[in-house]
Amino acid sequence: MADQELAWMFENCFPNTLDTTVSYSEKNGEPSTYVITGDIDAMWLRDSSAQVWPYLPLAGQDENLKKLLKGVLLKQAEFVLLDPYANAFYNDPDRISEWKDDRTTMKPGVHEHKWEIDSLCYVIRLAYGYWKNTGDTSAFNNNWQEAMKLILKTFRAQQRK
Repeated sequence: MADQELAWMFENCFPNTLDTTVSYSEKNGEPSTYVITGDIDAMWLRDSSAQVWPYLPLAGQDENLKKLLKGVLLKQAEFVLLDPYANAFYNDPDRISEWKDDRTTMKPGVHEHKWEIDSLCYVIRLAYGYWKNTGDTSAFNNNWQEAMKLILKTFRAQQRK
């Protein structure tokens, strides 16, 4: 970048999401990446996708980043299978939300149960972007495929209301 101050700001800001909102672990030998949104300890499907989207172009050249992003895909699939009508989830599958008395069915592990079509669309968008940038299909395991089938089933159900 020609502007040195702008380059310095970018260099300091670009890794911020990875430094402050991402928790990486492994589950059954696969990556599992939980991404909080801001100061709330919950992972929104849409927001987590948007937060990691800028890193996709680098994932094909960095194995650790690729694993981290694959972990987001797998975590999102896990959450969709828990409840395709929820939009935000906890990393702890037993945690009970403060919204537990809402008129909707609040399962443990669900932070917020609000139907938002864009939440499920962002899950698909991130998976596509990951594949286009890495060529890696290993994230698209049986669990992920079942989550995609559930997304389609949910879209069909909402389309007919």
